[in-house]
Amino acid sequence: MKAKFIILSFLFYYNLSQGQNVFCLKSSENNSPIKYAYIYVDNKITTYSDSLGIFKLNDNHLNSNIKIKALGYKTLDSLSLENRTKFFMEVEPFTLDSVFITQKKHLKNYKLGLIKNGNVGIVCTAEHNKISQVSKLFLNEFDKITYLDKLEFKALCSDKNRIISIVVYSVGKNGKPNTILHNNNLICYLKKGHKKYEIDLSHLNIIFPKNGVFIALNYIFLDQNKSYTNKKHNWFYYEPSLDAIKVKDYTDSWYYINNVWEKSKIYSLSMQLILTD
Repeated sequence: MKAKFIILSFLFYYNLSQGQNVFCLKSSENNSPIKYAYIYVDNKITTYSDSLGIFKLNDNHLNSNIKIKALGYKTLDSLSLENRTKFFMEVEPFTLDSVFITQKKHLKNYKLGLIKNGNVGIVCTAEHNKISQVSKLFLNEFDKITYLDKLEFKALCSDKNRIISIVVYSVGKNGKPNTILHNNNLICYLKKGHKKYEIDLSHLNIIFPKNGVFIALNYIFLDQNKSYTNKKHNWFYYEPSLDAIKVKDYTDSWYYINNVWEKSKIYSLSMQLILTD
């Protein structure tokens, strides 16, 4: 029988009685809202900006160390929130250590990993939002040039309007996720129920590295992703519940906790990466 959830940490308790302070995040280049930026409080991801670039912090966060990170923008660090409601971020040029240009053929697809119903489900249950991402390692088994084409995974949502983002990492020398290989958000909009999702990666034009890639699923800490187990006491976790397979030791999956990537020894994410030549 499929276990409904793996508890990664303690359930996060949120006190609705605390005051909420509203802030706006925009691009200094064109004044457009910056969506789904990471908002750190004392070096912990606490919330995200929403689709309008709006984020909220409680009164007890106002004197904390605030940092804001967003793909494609320079990080804002050691921010003061006093007498400010709007923040601007500068565009950061995107460069990779090495660039190899070749022409895609689109003649053949190659599949890595399996996409099937899991026997456990992974959700983001966090004490002070410590856990934010889970990822799967895909090793390069080919002696030819291939490109990332599509990603497939399965997820369960108890309600509509859930969202999750996808992040593609290089593999570091220590074998952990390292550099993000794109500069724009990859947002997946999820439906109620247990569904299979296919994400287009072809527009990123990422050549599959010789040492492989990590594909991470990033939980977005917004109200629309909360699922309450006890509304009376405001206990909740963040959806979606991601399909995974029980394992007895590490195989290929990792989770991000306390700003450190750790190997999972109890599950392997049910995820498939499709390549093209």
